[in-house]
Amino acid sequence: MRLWVLLGWSPEYGAAVIAVGVLGFETGGEITESFVEWVPREYEAGRIWRERLVGTSPQEVVERMAFWAESLVASAAEVEPIVPGATLEAAVRAQVDDVLGSAR
Repeated sequence: MRLWVLLGWSPEYGAAVIAVGVLGFETGGEITESFVEWVPREYEAGRIWRERLVGTSPQEVVERMAFWAESLVASAAEVEPIVPGATLEAAVRAQVDDVLGSAR
């Protein structure tokens, strides 16, 4: 399982520093699975990520993620799951909770 905190552009800081969501994917079996959870109230900053992911298969996400993560206007930071052994959905949601908790 791999998790990424998706970052959107901040005009205030001139960099992609706004956490807009968490994307996770698993590639161990026959089928690649992905799951994304969006940070509430960050729709505009997350627009590029939403456009990238809409209609993109989980396998395509895996193939493109390294390139996307390095983008200057909408990058991503890979993180370790904070709940060992959790399902993909639970791990992504726990990471979103952690992002929201650290924003205080």
